[in-house]
Amino acid sequence: MSASLLWFLLGLAFLGAELLTPTQVLLFFGVGAWAAALTALMDLGINIQLIVFATVSIATLIFLRRRLRSIFGGRSRRTDDNGLSEAAPPHPLQGESGTVSRDIMPNQMGEVYVGGSFWRAVADIPLTKDAPITVLDALPNDTLTLRVAPYTAHVTNN
Repeated sequence: MSASLLWFLLGLAFLGAELLTPTQVLLFFGVGAWAAALTALMDLGINIQLIVFATVSIATLIFLRRRLRSIFGGRSRRTDDNGLSEAAPPHPLQGESGTVSRDIMPNQMGEVYVGGSFWRAVADIPLTKDAPITVLDALPNDTLTLRVAPYTAHVTNN
């Protein structure tokens, strides 16, 4: 198997791992592996390939990660043209009910199933798997992580 094909497959593996664990780190190592694949296609030695891999991976990580996190990380506040902060509209899942898919402990991340998708979630009290929950809102600086509470049925008197 050629070195360029190995680098390309390594890049695919990094990108696949990024999809499974969206840390926005492995993506840059995938890009570095693809850059190394290009150097392998130019018949440059393994030392050059490793240097290109490390340099491109670290450079893209340093220069692009913060930018990508600001685009894809989600925010619950917006800043207008004058630099003033304004409250964003409520989270689309606010008030929705769902179930816990991975135990949630206070001050630790868990997971819930709401609206047909799995979401990272936090709660003030422990919640075990399959417990019914209600979405309160999202974290202030991360609209992809929901704040949840135990589901309580609202009883109305007629």
